[in-house]
Amino acid sequence: MKNGYLSTIVFILALSLIFGSALAGVYAWLKPTIETNAEIAEKRAILEAFALDFSGSTDAIADRFSQSIEETEINGLSVYQLKDETGTVTAYAVPFSGSGLWGTIRGYLAVSGDLEQVVGLTFTEQNETPGLGGRIDEPAFKEQFRSVAIDYEAGFSYGESGSGQLDAITGATSTSNAVLQMLNRLLQETLAGWEVP
Repeated sequence: MKNGYLSTIVFILALSLIFGSALAGVYAWLKPTIETNAEIAEKRAILEAFALDFSGSTDAIADRFSQSIEETEINGLSVYQLKDETGTVTAYAVPFSGSGLWGTIRGYLAVSGDLEQVVGLTFTEQNETPGLGGRIDEPAFKEQFRSVAIDYEAGFSYGESGSGQLDAITGATSTSNAVLQMLNRLLQETLAGWEVP
């Protein structure tokens, strides 16, 4: 009887070792591709926030990104700036993150160079309920922020008051409110204190 348990345990351990090694090997082999895809996804999100074309091949996205966007640091925060042909900064993409209903929500809020208007909003990570809170990643939700004037005191709000008229997602009140809290915290704790050239 003991021999049966011992052989079962040895078999399970050997199988785990074989499959674990295979998975580790495949991950090591694909790691450069995984890192490249993550980098391109980040660049695509930043291009989208700046309302630039974010479609095309990996090389096209990388070229478009490197032509007019560069990373910089403002008040200890790593941000991306969009420059025009003359080298003037026309917009900033500022990262934000916070807790949603089911997990962390991360993204970029792009604001004009004078910090007075929203250029765009994009999400790089969200685990909200598909069809409900997950709709924050749909163009209809994100596009309503584009060109909204920034009111640092009132912040963003849904309805008629605050910065323009923004619509929450029906059936996803917690996620909608979480996004507003993140964005308002970004405005009041980060962007309000910026001194940009």
